[in-house]
Amino acid sequence: MAVTLKSISRRIHWSLALKAAFFALAWLVLPFWLFFLIALYLYFVPLFQAGKLAVPYFVLLLLCFLQGHSIFSTLLFAVIFYALFLIKDLLVIDRRATHELLVFVLSFLLVRDFYIRFDQGVAGGALFYAFLVAVVLALLVRNFLRQFPAEPAGPESGAHRGTLRVAGWLSFMLFTQVLITGLFLPLDFIYQSALVFLFVVLVVELFQEYFTAGSADAGLSRNGILATAMTIFALFVIVLSSARWSL
Repeated sequence: MAVTLKSISRRIHWSLALKAAFFALAWLVLPFWLFFLIALYLYFVPLFQAGKLAVPYFVLLLLCFLQGHSIFSTLLFAVIFYALFLIKDLLVIDRRATHELLVFVLSFLLVRDFYIRFDQGVAGGALFYAFLVAVVLALLVRNFLRQFPAEPAGPESGAHRGTLRVAGWLSFMLFTQVLITGLFLPLDFIYQSALVFLFVVLVVELFQEYFTAGSADAGLSRNGILATAMTIFALFVIVLSSARWSL
């Protein structure tokens, strides 16, 4: 037992854990403008790999601005900060899976916050904010795809930049339509968020299957399409069958 605990302890980067705890506590107790300055310092000092994860980090700061203070949110933001810096500082082996999980968590929190704020349908500027949320989601997807380019195209090649633009615009258009569609569903925000989040997962999975080096030959494999589509479809059915429709 002692050997196991010692092994786990070695895997935890304690200096980073303290940094994450400081980040979360600063958000909890300080005014946002002061917290924002501290957050910028924590991320950009030192500048190592700063550009690669700037998008998810600023999405995290956006969520910090939108989210009300609570102990749960404090712990959640600390964990997200810790995972983000594991990727940034090259401290995790499977960076792709960790980055993907980070995208999913941030996406769910964004979608959930959107439907909490606009639970009365399209009233109150909901359509405008749907565009903004779609832009942020598309930037998250584009940033994720940028980190893992398909071979033989490198991350700075013209072909890769072209595919990123296509992926960004396509994901933006898809997310916009789905977010707006979700506003018309006679469901509460929990089920609206769950359905739209499942669609985000589907887009990310299919896009990375096509645009990243997930297999020897880049492109969508039949098995990959079927496995992803069947899993997401099953989750859709579960959510829809358990939802309370207020028709």
